[in-house]
Amino acid sequence: MLGGLQVGYNYQFGQSIVIGVETDFQGTSISGGGNNASQSLILSPYGARGSEFLAPIGALTGANTSLSWFGTVRGRVGYLFLPTLLIYGTGGFAYGQVDAFGFSNTPTGWTAGGGVEWMFAPNWSAKAEYLYVDLSSNGATGGLGFNWGYYYHPQINVVRAGVNYHFNWGAPAPVIAKY
Repeated sequence: MLGGLQVGYNYQFGQSIVIGVETDFQGTSISGGGNNASQSLILSPYGARGSEFLAPIGALTGANTSLSWFGTVRGRVGYLFLPTLLIYGTGGFAYGQVDAFGFSNTPTGWTAGGGVEWMFAPNWSAKAEYLYVDLSSNGATGGLGFNWGYYYHPQINVVRAGVNYHFNWGAPAPVIAKY
């Protein structure tokens, strides 16, 4: 499970092109672990000392490994197929709180995805979105900054739905008909 908030700004060019920027932040219950922690880790080919480990793609594995929260800052470009239906692509910066092997780090990385957003009422829209989040490999670091040689590489596929309220700040004032 995950849940959170987002805020952003969009600008429409002509009748069909929308560009924007948005940021989001969500808490998660994503975790892995158990008694087979040593079997779920593989040696990293990038380790110079040969003692580094890398979690398998698509999973957080190991003893008590979890993604407590993550967020993104993204650009967005879309096309209005109907006046109320936007299809868009998005991509940008990602960050998160990973707790692994009894230590915490905040790795950074990138994200990309796309979605569809439907304006179902004035100022209200519903959206469905897919994001791929790739957080960089970081060592599990102790409280004094020591690197213990364990590495993880969270790669997360996120499918989510949401409801947005559009404030329309900076939009021209509505025209009032006079009869």
